[in-house]
Amino acid sequence: MAEATSVIVLNLQQRNQLEAQSDWHSREFPMMYVIFRRRASYEHLRLDDQAAGLLEMMHGTLVHAPLIKTPTRLFDVGCGTGTHTRLLNTAFPDAQVFGVDLSPIPDRPTTANVEFIQGDIRALTKTQDPRFLSNSTGYVFSRLLICGMTGWQDYVNDMTTLLKPRGWLEMQEYDLDWYSYEDGMVESNLWSWLAAFRKEAEKQGWDFNCGSNIKGYMETAGLVDVQRIHYQVPNGTWLASAKPETKRIGAHAAREYGTLYHHAIAKALEKSHSKEAISGFQAEIAVTLGDNERKRALPFTVTIGRKPEA
Repeated sequence: MAEATSVIVLNLQQRNQLEAQSDWHSREFPMMYVIFRRRASYEHLRLDDQAAGLLEMMHGTLVHAPLIKTPTRLFDVGCGTGTHTRLLNTAFPDAQVFGVDLSPIPDRPTTANVEFIQGDIRALTKTQDPRFLSNSTGYVFSRLLICGMTGWQDYVNDMTTLLKPRGWLEMQEYDLDWYSYEDGMVESNLWSWLAAFRKEAEKQGWDFNCGSNIKGYMETAGLVDVQRIHYQVPNGTWLASAKPETKRIGAHAAREYGTLYHHAIAKALEKSHSKEAISGFQAEIAVTLGDNERKRALPFTVTIGRKPEA
């Protein structure tokens, strides 16, 4: 799994230059998958760095599902830059691997049995496309659809239909609950910007606690052997002395998430709040997510479930 940690790490000057050039804008998709996006050159690097940090945090374990039999077909849903798709190809070199995303996937070298598809996975499963037939795949992987997926139960139902009997579904997601590492209190419950963001999310059908709720979605969809593996993403490198595997993702969270939500809330609230109110929320984000000395962490949960025999 070393391939994921070999992504380019920009120095601070290079990052600042790309950030200054970044063009934040919205895109219209069948569902609100992308509510904020920077120029692709920066965003692809950010996604690669985040993927590498999360993989290091999980000690190099990308696949948590106990795949007793090597799948011959598998999907990476919301594949982004295709980092995980290629890792899945490395882990299962004889399998046909499909990476699906609503955004264009960057053109990078890959093998013949990896195919990238731009589109809405839920719409694609309703077609007669032979790549998306029911009961056709042994493993479906998805990660960080928290700010893009609406109708989570329907999504999990569709992925369950795609699976073969005894196939596994694996989903890796955050809960947007920043909590004190020292006493466990969810400090973000007191943040007005997040309360406003959550209220709008509920209107759109997003689930900002999908990390915790996916277990219930899987069980409702009929999956069995549903299990959760819990991780903590710190808002800085303060946990690295005790857990060195968190250093990279902690540095990423401290560097990127304040800017990410600064722009996300502006897009999400542009029709429901005044510019003055949004500016106030953005100022609060700078304070709450910019305080990297206070020991806070985000829950990151891996949930796996198996489709039973027919």
